[in-house]
Amino acid sequence: MGARRAIGGRYGPGARRSPPRRLAAVVGALAALLASCATPAVAPEVAEAAHLRTWLERTLAERARPAPEVLRVYLAFGEDVDLDLYVTDPLQETVYFANSPSRAGGRLEADLHCGSPGSGPRAEKVRFAEPPPGRYRVSVDHPRSCGRPRTAGYALAVERGGQLTFHTGSVRPAEFQLVAFEFEVPAPAAP
Repeated sequence: MGARRAIGGRYGPGARRSPPRRLAAVVGALAALLASCATPAVAPEVAEAAHLRTWLERTLAERARPAPEVLRVYLAFGEDVDLDLYVTDPLQETVYFANSPSRAGGRLEADLHCGSPGSGPRAEKVRFAEPPPGRYRVSVDHPRSCGRPRTAGYALAVERGGQLTFHTGSVRPAEFQLVAFEFEVPAPAAP
């Protein structure tokens, strides 16, 4: 067969082919153009953390607000992981599943783990009725998965004086995040 020639949009005998370099350049330019238009894929744990934040916002909005002096810290996570909430107060004592209540009055009110009843997102909660002023540190531990080990997204909420502050993140299996979030409780105003 001889060279091909385009006739009416078709290729036939005698038509010439475009050089491979030109075709490669066109394909490369199209690929670059498409890549610049595409949105980057979101990691599953980032999407999960965003979903958990929305769930936590909705859940907290539906219930009665605590007294303004009460401090509450929430950790929301999916049902297929066991995450643990740790809150270290300004006295450097940490409230968690093995230390509740603390000398400053911090108490773990909800400790959820694999096998806890319910389905869907879950939330652990630490409460201080009269929190001492100063810096607080929130830590997150991922001691086990309830199924296939995976990096887990989470959402944190700090509630104080009617104000909510949110933070999202992710934690790998067997990872302990010493500083997931920090915040300050101001000293009470002088009378």
